[in-house]
Amino acid sequence: MCPVCRQRPAEVGVLCEECRDDLASPIKVSPEQIQLHSARPTMAALIDLWGRPHRLDPRTLIGRQVDGPGLALLEPSVSRHHAHIVLDGDEWAMRDLGSANGTWFEDRLVEETTPIKDKDRIRFGHIAFYFILDVAQLPAPKLGRTMTATIRPVDRPATAQTPEVDTEASDEEETTNVGLPSLSFKLHEPTGGGGGLIEVNGKQVQLTTTQFELMALMIRRMANESHQPDLVRGFVRSSELIADLSWDTREPSENHVKQLVRRVRRALIKSEIGDLIESRHRFGYRLRAIPRTE
Repeated sequence: MCPVCRQRPAEVGVLCEECRDDLASPIKVSPEQIQLHSARPTMAALIDLWGRPHRLDPRTLIGRQVDGPGLALLEPSVSRHHAHIVLDGDEWAMRDLGSANGTWFEDRLVEETTPIKDKDRIRFGHIAFYFILDVAQLPAPKLGRTMTATIRPVDRPATAQTPEVDTEASDEEETTNVGLPSLSFKLHEPTGGGGGLIEVNGKQVQLTTTQFELMALMIRRMANESHQPDLVRGFVRSSELIADLSWDTREPSENHVKQLVRRVRRALIKSEIGDLIESRHRFGYRLRAIPRTE
């Protein structure tokens, strides 16, 4: 299974297609632009867009120009010396080195040393990765028809081109279960903005501003449409989400909506809340539960 979501089989390297899409960059990047120079590899790794693990040294420099050991990202949005990932005792953390385009942790800008844990998504400029604590737990990489590589049992990176993935159908084709569960939802939005916290049956998840707005809108819609049959209750169309949410791009599109939904789904699953978002062709997206008022 995919080591990030634990829900779907690996299809692109060690990642499923949906988790792989969550690493997509707004600019075109080739596998050859990511080059690892390792001196003392640990079992921790960064997994790239092609599902390839890059094993980290106890102190790994990330940058566009890496003269010694480190991970070189040959892309203009990455600074010459961009960030450090460091093992301190049993804990991993990352620190930005004054980069021009920032180091990001789960869509939040890193402004100080930030702990990172298994399955976290981190980004340097436009280049994103998943952090994995133990490469020995990774599945055997799935090679596409155009991929050729020799992969050793632990030292697994493969330099290969991945075929384009069509996610249009997979994002929209779901079946609706009869009967929606009743769950308790509590929304905590700080007055200063910057996202918010959602609590579902006692389990909490921290979301960015746009992610929080998506969940809040679906919760309200499901609560307000109690007069509708369960089969069609609570759906929000993509056009409405594009118009009403606070996007960080000037021209949000259907693809931005799909990526947003994937990231919220992953955050919910990672927080052990579960996948609470249903998508249905021609209907849109909705909460896969009925909010319970307390």
